[in-house]
Amino acid sequence: MMTPDGLQLLAVFLALFAVFAVIGFLGRYYRRADLSQLHEWGLAGRKLGTALQFFLQGADLFTAYAILAIPSAVFALGAFGFFGVACEAMVLAFVSLYMPRLWRLSRDKGYITIADYARGEFNSTLLSLTIVILGIFATLFYIALQVDGLYTILGTLMLKAFQISPTSPAFKEYSVVMLFVTFAIIAAFSFTSGIRGVSLGAIFKDVLVWTGLLTVIVVTLAALKGFSNLFAGMPSYYLSLPSAKALAFTSSMLGMVFSAYLWPHNITGSWAAQSEEKLLKGYALTVLYAIPLALADVLAIAVYKLPTVYSFIKPLPPDSRGLYVIPALLVSLVPGWLAGIALLGIFVGGLVPAALMAVTVGNMTGRDLARIVKPGISPRGQTTIAKWAAVAFAFLSLALLQVIPMTYAFQFYLVGAEIVLQFLPIVVIHPFFRFIRKELAIAGIWVGSIVSILLTLYANHFGTIKTTLYHDIYTGFFGLAVNLVIVFLSLAFPKGQ
Repeated sequence: MMTPDGLQLLAVFLALFAVFAVIGFLGRYYRRADLSQLHEWGLAGRKLGTALQFFLQGADLFTAYAILAIPSAVFALGAFGFFGVACEAMVLAFVSLYMPRLWRLSRDKGYITIADYARGEFNSTLLSLTIVILGIFATLFYIALQVDGLYTILGTLMLKAFQISPTSPAFKEYSVVMLFVTFAIIAAFSFTSGIRGVSLGAIFKDVLVWTGLLTVIVVTLAALKGFSNLFAGMPSYYLSLPSAKALAFTSSMLGMVFSAYLWPHNITGSWAAQSEEKLLKGYALTVLYAIPLALADVLAIAVYKLPTVYSFIKPLPPDSRGLYVIPALLVSLVPGWLAGIALLGIFVGGLVPAALMAVTVGNMTGRDLARIVKPGISPRGQTTIAKWAAVAFAFLSLALLQVIPMTYAFQFYLVGAEIVLQFLPIVVIHPFFRFIRKELAIAGIWVGSIVSILLTLYANHFGTIKTTLYHDIYTGFFGLAVNLVIVFLSLAFPKGQ
């Protein structure tokens, strides 16, 4: 039987989701343009100002899974889980070093995707194809991570409103239907509005997420009567990082820092900026997200101090309790209507980056794959293929998620990050030092990716992937080291020889 609080929660959640969908479709009317042109559909004509860059970058980085997974890591691992918080400001500082120059190249030469850039800068169709194949492959795992967050929000909604446990067969059936409808809407407004719809949806998402995070912080601290009560009596590993874990902490953090803006969809979002200045201002403002998110992460341990909250997550399997920490705080401590607003914000926080990923895959399919298969394809033809590819990718990813165990979604994401980390030489080094030979760039990416994946499998004894660390070092760095050695052989064989 549905409780009054559950009814409020469900009604607000569904009403605001309908608003989000309408905003996505209305995106096509924002700064009207010919959306049959790929640079308009896929990059918004490079017209996104500081405010929209702030919201879009926030949507890229502070996703549903980030809002749920970092508190989950703190809940389970203590201070080690804060590696995700430590990297946030560093990510934006690092990308500010090279993305402005990359943006300028993309504008001056008309590049729409990172694979397009690889083809133009290196005069290599094979390098472009390498980026497309590995980029789409890795992105499928990233979108799986977002859906893991969506499942968590749906599980909270069903448990609170209908007393249906996330572990029950009924939840599995209902969630598949709900996600299918959700992804159909995402695919539809991505098709009609492109990145404009994603950007406007990001504004709506960020308003709700800020509301949700600030709500969690205020009500939890009020319930605990301050930070001193929060930390009192907690085990030492929640309060400080053991020195034995320092290398693993630093390595994991730097892996996220270096790979964050090598994902194709994050590059797409950056290239949609109106100017270098507005791009950098957007990055600078995005750091603000780290403040409420870091506080929310600290409050993850509050679950142990609040019996009503802990009773909500206790019946869940131990390996998934952490993901429910923030939703449990919301549904246990605030009125149903306010919990509905916050939960919808987190839910949409998974949909906006999923839509951006779909648009990016569409861009790479229409711009890069289509020109390889049919060199003379018209710009309008590229856009048509891109739109349908975005729709196909949305449904393909949803189908894939039915066979990937969601328990291991984060590990699949980390493997994807190992792959995109191998793009670093051509994305970060080449714009400044143009010595890399295309043959060695291709070899470096493939060898680096294979080394990283094989070492990850070895570190897990060729079984279920539970770690991406080898001797406390992120395995992607071993692949990158081999990649860099291969790439720097270009110095021994200068171009033109």
